[in-house]
Amino acid sequence: MTIHTVTLEVTANVPKKVLFALLSDHAKLGRFFNAQYTLVRSGKPEENGIGAIREVIHGPFTYQEQVIDYKENEHIHYQIIHGAPVNEHGGWIKFTSINATQSQIHYHITFSPKIKGTGWLLKYQIQHFLKQALNNLIQHSEDVWQSTPTVTPYSHTAHEQDAISTKTRAK
Repeated sequence: MTIHTVTLEVTANVPKKVLFALLSDHAKLGRFFNAQYTLVRSGKPEENGIGAIREVIHGPFTYQEQVIDYKENEHIHYQIIHGAPVNEHGGWIKFTSINATQSQIHYHITFSPKIKGTGWLLKYQIQHFLKQALNNLIQHSEDVWQSTPTVTPYSHTAHEQDAISTKTRAK
């Protein structure tokens, strides 16, 4: 069967660690993707790391994805292991910093359809599904990040306070 690819790159006005934290939390992915997600098996050493299996219910399909490579704040690589209308499905999500408060997500998927001649339709659906999810993710991450108040570090005297000109984000 023919191998199809979907590649998307999006930019967000948040640090990459924020995007990574949101996209690596399998149990909460339904906030962004139009599907239900459940963590079926924890990974190692992190719960959402290598070996983690998530179940996805999307429309009439229920399938499982397994994390096969994971490096915190850098990338997640997964594959579908059961139940989807595709063969050889693999997804690679890479996170890169543009600067301290901007980052990019590079999302790449390859697959081959189980039913010959349906690849173009599956590619269109996957692309639409991902675009919508990544837009939701960016909107959410930027809203949360920008609404985080900034505070000036506390000091005991006014002179010391004037000497501290940097602001830090409250966590």
